[in-house]
Amino acid sequence: MKEYHKQIGPFYRSQKKTSTMMMHVLIALFPIVLFQFYKNGIVPYLHHKVGLYGLFYPLIFVMIPPIVTCITEWIGARFFLQKRGMELKQYLQNSYALLPGLFLALILPIHTPISILILGAVVASVIGKLVYGGFGNNIFNPALIGRLFVITAYAGVIVSHGGYFNAYEIDTISHATPLSNASTIEGIGTYQTLVAPYGTLWDFFTGMIPGAVGETSSLLCIIGFLYLTWKKVIKWRIPVYYIGTVFFMTLTIGLINGLSIWYPLFQILSGGLFFGAVFMATDPVTSPVTKNGQVLYGIGLGILTVIFRYLTAYPEGVLTSILTMNMLNFMIEKVGMKCKKKEFRLFTVAIVLMILGGIIYTVNSRYTNIGETLDPNFKVYEEKELGNQVIYKVSQKGNGGPIVCEVAIKDGKITHIKVLEHNETPSYYSIVEKEKYIETLIQKQNQLTELDTVSGATISSTALKKLVINTLQEYEEHYEK
Repeated sequence: MKEYHKQIGPFYRSQKKTSTMMMHVLIALFPIVLFQFYKNGIVPYLHHKVGLYGLFYPLIFVMIPPIVTCITEWIGARFFLQKRGMELKQYLQNSYALLPGLFLALILPIHTPISILILGAVVASVIGKLVYGGFGNNIFNPALIGRLFVITAYAGVIVSHGGYFNAYEIDTISHATPLSNASTIEGIGTYQTLVAPYGTLWDFFTGMIPGAVGETSSLLCIIGFLYLTWKKVIKWRIPVYYIGTVFFMTLTIGLINGLSIWYPLFQILSGGLFFGAVFMATDPVTSPVTKNGQVLYGIGLGILTVIFRYLTAYPEGVLTSILTMNMLNFMIEKVGMKCKKKEFRLFTVAIVLMILGGIIYTVNSRYTNIGETLDPNFKVYEEKELGNQVIYKVSQKGNGGPIVCEVAIKDGKITHIKVLEHNETPSYYSIVEKEKYIETLIQKQNQLTELDTVSGATISSTALKKLVINTLQEYEEHYEK
C-alpha cells in the first residue's frame, strides 16, 4: 500500500496573528481615547460646566459598548451556538468582540443616552456580526451598523440631550456641526461661514470642533495611520485614495466657485473623514485584499462621500459611503483579481472620468442658480397682494428637505408666519415649537443677525431664520424701491 506523507506546501505564511493586529489597532486608538477624554471631560470641567461625574463620563461612555458587545457575543456563543468549556473560550478569543463596541463608542455623539448606547452595541454585535456567522463572515462593518441604527432611530432623542456638543461647546458654539452647518448656508459658503464659527483650520486638524466622541482629531488619525501602516496592519491604499479623491473633487468644486485651498481642507478635516478612512474603511473583513481592488475601493468611497455631502440630506457621507462600498466589495474584489496593468489603467481612466462628471453634475445641480437668487436654498412659490398686505408662500432648505411657510408682510413688517409643511425630524422640530422660535422671529425681525438659533435644533431653526431674512429681502426688492 502506497504511503502518503504530509508536507507543508510552498506558501507564504504570515507571521502576524490576528490577535497581534488587533492589539496594534488598540494601541493606535489609545491616543484618540485620551484626547476625547480631554476634549469632552477635562475642558468642560476646567470651565466649570460639569462636575466630577461629568469629568470622567467620556471614559465611562467609551467603556460601556465594548463590555456590552463582549457580553452579547458570550450569550450568543453559549446559548445559541451551544459552545462550552474550552470551545467557548477559544470562540470568544477569536471573535474580537471588544473592537466593534469601542469603535461604536468613538463614532457616536457624546450625549447619546446610556440606554441607547447599550442598545446600539447589541445591534452592532447581533445584526452587524453574529447573524452572518461571527468574526470574518460579516458583510458590513458592525460598528457602522450600530451607529446607523442609533442615529436613524434615536437622532431626535440624542439632539434633545445635547447631540454632538460637549457641555462646554453647547455654551460657546451656536452653530450645528461643521458639515450640517455647510448644508444650510447660502451657496457653497465662505471661510467666515464654514470655518470661522469653529475657530481655524488648525482647530479642525487637532480636533477641537464639535463631532462624534473620537472622530474629530485628524492629527491623531494620521498618527494612527502611520503606526498601523508601519506595523502592516491596514491597507494604506484605501485611506490615501479615499481622502485624496475627496480632496481632489472638493478642490475642483472650490476653484470653480473662486475658493482657495482652505475649502478642500475644510472638507477632508470635517465629518470624521480621517477616522472613517483609517479605522473603518480598512476593516480587513469588509474591504478588498487585492491592490487594484483597494485603489478602486478608496476612489469609490471618495466619490460617494462627495455625492452624499452635496446631493443628499446626509451631509457627512462617510458612514453611508463605507456601508455602500461594503456591499459592493465582492464585485470590486473580482475586478481587482482579474485586472491586469493595462486593464487597470482603463479602469482608472474610467474612474477619473466619473469623478470629473460627478464634479460637473454636483456643481451644476446645486449652484447654477446662485447668481439668480440671494440664496439657492430659498424659493418663492407664490406672491399675492391682499389690501395693504403681501402674502408669500416660500421655502427654505432644512435638515430633511424644504420647510414651506406662509409669510404675511404689512408695511415692511412681518405680521404672520405659518409653517405649511416640512420634513424635519419630529423630535427636532418639537424643540423649535417648544421654544416658540417663530414668534421670536416675528418679534425680533429687526435684529435677526444677532438672534441665536435654538440649541438642539440648530439646522431647523437656522433654516427658519434664513427664510425670514430672505422673504424680507424679497419684499424690499419689489415694494420698497
